[in-house]
Amino acid sequence: MRLLAALALLGAALNAAAAVTCTSTVTPVTVVYDPTSATQNVTTGSYTISCTRAAADPNTFAWQLGVDDGLQPGGGSNRAQRNPGQRYFYDTYRSSGNLWGDTAATRFTGTVSFGASLSASSSGPFDIVMTGSQTAQPAGTYTDTVTVTLRNGAGTAIGTTTFGVTVLTTNTCQLSVAPGNVSFIYTSFQAGTSSASNSFGVRCTTGLPYTMALDATSGSVLGLTYTLALSSPSGTGSGDTQTYNVNGSMAANQGGTCATGVCNGSQTRTLTLTW
Repeated sequence: MRLLAALALLGAALNAAAAVTCTSTVTPVTVVYDPTSATQNVTTGSYTISCTRAAADPNTFAWQLGVDDGLQPGGGSNRAQRNPGQRYFYDTYRSSGNLWGDTAATRFTGTVSFGASLSASSSGPFDIVMTGSQTAQPAGTYTDTVTVTLRNGAGTAIGTTTFGVTVLTTNTCQLSVAPGNVSFIYTSFQAGTSSASNSFGVRCTTGLPYTMALDATSGSVLGLTYTLALSSPSGTGSGDTQTYNVNGSMAANQGGTCATGVCNGSQTRTLTLTW
């Protein structure tokens, strides 16, 4: 009877310790790559660690996240492939100069903090880096699949997932840096114009012309009229990220509709890239 009781208690303890469960998700990454460009190509993705626990469990969980070299590694790097013998090299990085792999020294590490909640998550960015001036392969779509392993703080594997890497070398464009908010600070009936701006990045194949346009160049927020303009409406691809601005202006002497000391409002605009 004593032996059975001890085993039952051990089983209960093991179940309690295993009640924290975590999974990882990683965004697929699409790279617009031009092998004629000598500039290193960096495209950013993101990962998320999502955890749940029982009320009696600790409110923190240490984790590690590693990746393999994909389905067709070579020369110490990952390779995206179109056909056998037609490949481009790339690597996964945690940050500038820090490779992302699956050794203790190259994994992401962190701690999920639950506080009083029974669920919590932790997210962060990573980079897909391709060196410039690689040997040109036939234009097309090159792909790879990377396996991601989630581990606990001790380094024991607790789950895996995958994410895709797609390298496009056909004539194409992408918003490599998404536009941020254009934020105005305005006081009713102020004497001067309020100006604001934010930037975005476009990466297109070398020599490919493209245009950019907003769905509207004016609008009204809290009864205050504004105008928007792009720093340039068009460009020609260089294989590298080219930076542009969205510039905004809000004219002076507007009263607005704010009935309290401070008001906040927003309006969504759409930027379209065409090639």
